[in-house]
Amino acid sequence: MLTPRECRLFSKKDKGRLLHRERDERGVASTVGTIMALLVFLTFLTLFTNSYVPVWMTDNERAHMNTAFNQFGDLKGKVDNLVVMAQVTGSTDMSLYAPITLGAAGIPVFASPTAGQLNYMPLNQEKSTVRIKFNYGLDINHPNLLVDSQGGGMVELYAPNRYYVEQRIAYENGAILVKQADGQLVRAFPSFEVNREGSNVSFSFTEIDFVGKNASMAGTGITGLNIDLIYLDRQTYTNLSFPSGNQVQVSLNIAITLHTLYGKAWFNYLNETLHDSGLVNNIDYKMQVMKSDYSVITLNLKTVSTFVYNKATVEVAVQNA
Repeated sequence: MLTPRECRLFSKKDKGRLLHRERDERGVASTVGTIMALLVFLTFLTLFTNSYVPVWMTDNERAHMNTAFNQFGDLKGKVDNLVVMAQVTGSTDMSLYAPITLGAAGIPVFASPTAGQLNYMPLNQEKSTVRIKFNYGLDINHPNLLVDSQGGGMVELYAPNRYYVEQRIAYENGAILVKQADGQLVRAFPSFEVNREGSNVSFSFTEIDFVGKNASMAGTGITGLNIDLIYLDRQTYTNLSFPSGNQVQVSLNIAITLHTLYGKAWFNYLNETLHDSGLVNNIDYKMQVMKSDYSVITLNLKTVSTFVYNKATVEVAVQNA
């Protein structure tokens, strides 16, 4: 039998053991509750990052591309205004400013902004040139004078979107062009007009030649383009009719060669424009692709009676973002 003292000791140990067990159960409950709360939080965080963040960033990048299209439209409008002002007043002493937003906004903590790159490329033999070549008659004594003019250049924004479609937007020879993985198109038309009345074909074209220094700017902020029209040359060429035994009419045979990164867009636009003007392929004009990637295109207009040729020299300076 246990003595009274041993009974008291046993009782104390037993109570201590029971008390210790109660404290362990409360600790386990607290730990499980904390883990469950963390799991609920991580579930909502995962739902937010996997669902809402991509949708949010897609909207941000789409909004940036819409803004960029509007800004390039504003750039085209300002260059066109400078050309028209020079035609009306004969003055080229006005400069304009066009802002360009480089990148899309991000989401604080969850997603960084999407950076973009603006490239200004003046006359470039491989990437952006236009060459116009033809013979014309000044008078009966000068029936075969040669015109051979070359210019070009472009402003391009590259948007390497991570959630929305990756795109390039360019302003080249008065046109706004867009390029992405599934195709290219002319978003805003250049000053390229062809009209046919009977056997007479009139053609007018405004060539935009960029001069200055090559520049490239990358980031997510806003950069600016200072635009200055340096010179505008406007010439009108017509065919000749002069007697040489019988009355002979000399039509203009105009050859246009394009070097461009947006060849498919230019090819489709030119082909559609000429067809809609009533010209017949391989009779009134002939268009060829010199390289498989459409980077070099030649267009021969065979029966032009009047050609209005505007050549605008524009200097652009790119500001820091």
